[in-house]
Amino acid sequence: MGRADDAEIDAAIQTMVSRPFDIGHGPLWRCCTIKAGRSRDVLVLVFHHLIFDGFSRDLFVKELCVAYADLAAGHAPRFASEAMQSHDFAAWERGVADGPRGEEARRWWVEAFQQRHPSTALPAAAGSQADGFLRFSLPNETLAALRARAVNSRQPCGAYAIAAAAVALHRVTGQRRILACTPLTNRDQAQAAGVIGYLNRMAPISVAVEPGAILSEIVSETGRSLFSADAHRFVATGDIAAAPGLRRTQLNRFMTGWQERRSDAQPVLGDVTARRITATRDSVDFDLAVQFEAAADDLSCQISYRAGVMDEAGASRFAEILNSTLAAMVGLGGESFVPPALTPAGRVAAALIDHPGVDEAVVVANPEIGEYGAVLVLNEHERVDLETLKAWLGEHLGPLAPPVQFRTLAALPRMSDGEVDRVALSRLFEAEPRQPIPPQTDLERQIAELWREVLWLDRPVGRDEGFRLLGGHSLLAVRMLGDLEQRLGRSLPAAALTCLGSVAELAGAIQSDAAEPTQPTPVSGVDADALKKLHAYTSVWAGERPFPGALLVGRNLDGERTPLFWCLQNQNELKQLARYLGDDQPVYGMRSAHQVMAKTPENIDGLAAFYASEIARTAPTGALFLGGNCQAAVIAFHIARHLRAGGREVALLILHEKIVPHPYDGRIALTFGRDSDRNPWLTSDDPRAELAAYYDDFTIDLVSGSHGQFFVEPNILDLTATIRQKRDAMAALLSGARGA
Repeated sequence: MGRADDAEIDAAIQTMVSRPFDIGHGPLWRCCTIKAGRSRDVLVLVFHHLIFDGFSRDLFVKELCVAYADLAAGHAPRFASEAMQSHDFAAWERGVADGPRGEEARRWWVEAFQQRHPSTALPAAAGSQADGFLRFSLPNETLAALRARAVNSRQPCGAYAIAAAAVALHRVTGQRRILACTPLTNRDQAQAAGVIGYLNRMAPISVAVEPGAILSEIVSETGRSLFSADAHRFVATGDIAAAPGLRRTQLNRFMTGWQERRSDAQPVLGDVTARRITATRDSVDFDLAVQFEAAADDLSCQISYRAGVMDEAGASRFAEILNSTLAAMVGLGGESFVPPALTPAGRVAAALIDHPGVDEAVVVANPEIGEYGAVLVLNEHERVDLETLKAWLGEHLGPLAPPVQFRTLAALPRMSDGEVDRVALSRLFEAEPRQPIPPQTDLERQIAELWREVLWLDRPVGRDEGFRLLGGHSLLAVRMLGDLEQRLGRSLPAAALTCLGSVAELAGAIQSDAAEPTQPTPVSGVDADALKKLHAYTSVWAGERPFPGALLVGRNLDGERTPLFWCLQNQNELKQLARYLGDDQPVYGMRSAHQVMAKTPENIDGLAAFYASEIARTAPTGALFLGGNCQAAVIAFHIARHLRAGGREVALLILHEKIVPHPYDGRIALTFGRDSDRNPWLTSDDPRAELAAYYDDFTIDLVSGSHGQFFVEPNILDLTATIRQKRDAMAALLSGARGA
């Protein structure tokens, strides 16, 4: 090139550095010169890490200067023929590894990592699209204080560097056992001091970081681990990775190390003025690497990161934390103990709840694996996908966000006192990842990928995995089935909507219908689209169908009591009713018309007639026990009317939080929440007198809770206790009537 400016030179150098090597055929180094002007040349030397470590750099430059001087003087370069070469060192090292010292080292690594060690947790940057690096200098006073501390504590400087990087990472992720891979120089042999090659040994160091722990104690423990690892380094990396506790651990997550530059002098090439230029390749070997490099009076650090771990702002923030942590370790200010996490779980939960697509959010911390687990109840009207929510978190938590795993539920599990059951939530994140059976057809692959997206999974979905067992619930099922119809460009058959099983089962139902199309069975009074939505909503409800294609879902069906048929809105209400009424009480759930159809009198009556026919088919004889809550109570009322018109006895109808202003001469039990705005005593001095205009035989009871909160603890205990009381009174009346 002609006269080039620095930007052009940097670009040319970066092109050379970024070009990959052919490892299979070599060579594993390259060089070229760039003519940058009449009296300016740039010599570019690029070495693959397999043949060149940081220690080799200074050796190579020294020998290059000697060779240049000799050639300039007109004679052959003077190289010490007796010097050990890298292949000589490798042969010596293999001999050590195969001998008693190697056997002892293998035993030590097995004992050191007997228990399973978690992989290192790393920050999460939703918007990060490319690998990157940040190089920065630390204050000279930090280096001076660090060297003094190292001498006084008899710890290597590398122990401070590793400990500081681990503490900084702990402050982001909360992880309390951090696995840091660090390069051991491996040049304590006198002959190895002059070897050019890659002699380093990469060793995993476990750093324990507890909140409030004394920083100097973390350094001391790290130093002991570092000395022990160095003493037992003469084994292959594969032997170390084979230790019981490391077999399932990702060792390429986090690397940190300390390197002392042997010389800061600029190359001396005869009478040519030369200066060293350092270039950095774009790709990184570890997901996150923190490399310290020290000279006589200079300390720098380079943070290299993969896309998705950090971006430029996150790396800058991490550098600040690293700088302050190291300063505190060497007594230059700050606390002498581990500070609290940068982002507490409560702050993550608050940011999630602020999103309009999230109704409820609870975040549980797992300090063992260093991740937060966020359990969400999604809003059924405002849809949000995982990537959008991650981006939202990034905007609200700043540039260095902790890693978060997501799960969605139809409702949060609660204990009997109404508090969220955090132990149950933690279990959602403890399951070991299974090895999925890959999908076998294009349709199965489409379904599996869609499930992965809808269920917010970070792994492939197997063809034998079930939607509900993967965390699917009614809202997600409806969204998934709608998306699947759009992608396939066709309506799904009834068989696919009746019961949502595995990927293979759903694909099979779709393919069978494609081969022999089936027409949906016409249902009098119920729109075909509404029926399809009802099937979609109930496709993942846990329980048993009384017959193929039924909308009814039963639980506790081994119980011997008169079954309760209850109209409700979602699967959690059915689950809670069945749980607290007890195993001896069979319960069948029917979904309301919410988000399914317009709630006109004609639609409600048609749906009630449909459910009445399913109930009659499920329980063809005997007295019936019905109920419903809120708007679903209106459907339950008309179900009872249709059944009675068909000659069936409805022994008891429970209407919770709803008065249906139509005449009814059967037995009705009305229940309302004491704190509910539906409580009839809030609007009437004598609601019994007003209700007597419609109902001949009725009771009114108040239960704990406000509207919409009756199926959560502790309110559900009061509601089901009242239902049991009314049920037992009904059973006594039926028994008396039979006795008479």
